[in-house]
Amino acid sequence: MDTKHIYVDTDVSLGTPGAEIDDGAALIFLLRNKSIEVIGAGSIFGNVSVDDATLHLDRLMTWLGAENINLGKGSEKPLTADILWFKEWQSHYGQSLPWTLRVTNISAAELIVKTICAHPNQVSILALGPMTNLALALHLEPAIISLTHEVIVMGGSLSSQDTSPEFNIRCDPEAARIVLNAGWNVHILGLDITRRVHFSRDDFAALPDGNLAVELLRMQAPGWIDRMEEMGWEHDGCALHDAVAAAYLVERSMFQTEQASVEVELSDLGLRGVTRFSTRRGEKLIITAVTGVDTEKCREFIWSYLNQ
Repeated sequence: MDTKHIYVDTDVSLGTPGAEIDDGAALIFLLRNKSIEVIGAGSIFGNVSVDDATLHLDRLMTWLGAENINLGKGSEKPLTADILWFKEWQSHYGQSLPWTLRVTNISAAELIVKTICAHPNQVSILALGPMTNLALALHLEPAIISLTHEVIVMGGSLSSQDTSPEFNIRCDPEAARIVLNAGWNVHILGLDITRRVHFSRDDFAALPDGNLAVELLRMQAPGWIDRMEEMGWEHDGCALHDAVAAAYLVERSMFQTEQASVEVELSDLGLRGVTRFSTRRGEKLIITAVTGVDTEKCREFIWSYLNQ
């Protein structure tokens, strides 16, 4: 393949003040990158409701000149779990920006199946949110496993020091277990990798005028950074986790990988969604885990597209 064909599945919340900004940064990076072609995108609940995520996705695609890309509305809830635990976090958000949404007549799960079947062995799925849509797509058409080029997942953590579940996995642990063990060609980047690629307040403040999506990123970054600093999770800036996963999809030379096995905890209520990885010989190694990154090179690569 000369040009990679990409399907993006995202709980994008750029457009909701105080919410996560990294999905939005990943979309800007992808839709400005001439070495790939985004041929479909779907929303999913997570950072925000699926209704808000759908609005944000359509708005950003329009502002980035990609309004003709097929759009599917995703699941509003997990397969079996609930996300009541997230209500307190969302209560600190501001009012989402209004947008007139184009009509979407297809679900994200259906669009995944349709896209894969129309381009067999050519499509890379980039999963930037909970994996509910992917699990539903597998239920609709299991044959897409062998027809998908690869699935890139931002989720979990390979570090044994991370004893709390990463957000995307925690939102729907059952879906994550299905997707990660289905037999797809899965590549996963966890928090232990993505949090290394950090951008400062000054970086965001210096983003240029000229594109509404970039201007929105610049405007909403301070509120997200404030929230991260209040929680003690970041200092003078933030990581752009999903943009790092997008960078891996585009340019592998900046990363190191190992084959691994993975388990998603479902039984222990206090640890639901925790990922456990192993690279030991003798295990059934079924996924590619990203274990290292050239931090500065990756940072510069992402920023070169955001700062155009």
